[in-house]
Amino acid sequence: MEVLHTKLFFLIYDFLGPASLVSGFTIFLGSWLPFLVVAFALVHQVFWRDDVSMKAVLFRILTPSVLVLLFTEVVKLLAPAARPFALFDIPPSIIVHDPYGSFPSSHAAFFAALAVTMWMTDRRVGWWFVGAAVLIAVARVGAGIHFPLDILAGAVIGALFGMVVERFILLRSHS
Repeated sequence: MEVLHTKLFFLIYDFLGPASLVSGFTIFLGSWLPFLVVAFALVHQVFWRDDVSMKAVLFRILTPSVLVLLFTEVVKLLAPAARPFALFDIPPSIIVHDPYGSFPSSHAAFFAALAVTMWMTDRRVGWWFVGAAVLIAVARVGAGIHFPLDILAGAVIGALFGMVVERFILLRSHS
């Protein structure tokens, strides 16, 4: 399993990493696309949906994402794991200050939670958020700052947080 895990990492890193022709695109996807995705989520919920208040928008969009971000950061503090660039002494495409914050990926968790939330509120738009979450996650592997299993764990945790909060909102709205 460990050999497959490492081989998959290097397959993605070699294709998208700092020595590749697409490294600028990898940096954009892993560093700048996240800001655009959050901005679009807020704009979509505030301006394109008539059925929700600002308080409901902020609760629905921010709660699962912020909760999962806090959760993953606590996990990283309790069980630090070396990032690929630190473990293999390779250059990362994106500057990260914590060489031991690899598992689980907070970015994958945050954007999976956001994607699930958006998908559950508007499936048509939600698919775009799922796609953006995948692009961001793969770029973080390609940048040399996460292993594929870090991404997978973060995405599963984030999706679960997103579903739990959405279920809570649905239960509250029906009572």
